Amino acid sequence: MRSQIFKKMKIKNIGLILVLLMIFISCDDDVVQVFDHAEQAKIDDKILIDYLETHYYDADLDVIDVVSNNETTLMSQVTVQNVVENEIDYKLYYMILEQGSGYTPSRYDDILTTYRGELLDGTVFDDRPSIAVGNPWINLLEVVSGWSYGFINFKGGLNTSQPNEPLSFTDTTKGFLFFPSGLGYRNAPRTLIPANSPLVFKIDLQFSKPADHDNDGIPTNDEDIDGDGEVTNDNTDSDALSNFVDPDDDNDGKLTINEDADGDGDPRNDDSDGDGIPDYLDSDS
Repeated sequence: MRSQIFKKMKIKNIGLILVLLMIFISCDDDVVQVFDHAEQAKIDDKILIDYLETHYYDADLDVIDVVSNNETTLMSQVTVQNVVENEIDYKLYYMILEQGSGYTPSRYDDILTTYRGELLDGTVFDDRPSIAVGNPWINLLEVVSGWSYGFINFKGGLNTSQPNEPLSFTDTTKGFLFFPSGLGYRNAPRTLIPANSPLVFKIDLQFSKPADHDNDGIPTNDEDIDGDGEVTNDNTDSDALSNFVDPDDDNDGKLTINEDADGDGDPRNDDSDGDGIPDYLDSDS
């Protein structure tokens, strides 16, 4: 009997050891999975600089190729844009081939664009040569940060579309975006896109227009009440919704779009009680 009890105790102890071992391994895995995005940003920038210094744009073939005969490098043609996201410093590079003459989008606006996405080795992972297929509108709040920040450097084109005819635009912006993985898909691999991949996009920005996410009559970009360049942290009535997705910004029971007292279509210039606060932000107006 004592022998059987001893064996059972040994089995229990072995089981306990195995459980503890699994916990240790699990904890160790958590440590291993911590990723240094700031360090990756530095690595990516070195890779991008090397790429830009050794490649050029062949306009005749509409491709980026390796410099072989003193061609003008991409590095001598791009503009550097410093971006801070999640307290990490990134460098985005863009090149304008032809600048348009229409509306310049903010990071929250709607765009119509054709594009081709490539890895630095030339692998094409996405290609949209036409806006005639599917829903062509793209909101810059819903894409990778490289687009959200990059497209603010380009102007949309002019709409020359005719009724019952395909969409058409003139004076569009043609150019390139080059950005690090931290402004792309980071360390999460996607189909044809390995983890930590800097990306290249050749774009033709056909058209752009202000977005109004909550349809309250105020463009999303103008719902940045504190003026810090970020609309997601503005919440006048401290409810669960930021102003740009809140149809009643002051929670007074009257929709923002209906607080346009003078009927000019802009609630921002209506101040019924003269206290300096527009009615749509003033709960006691």
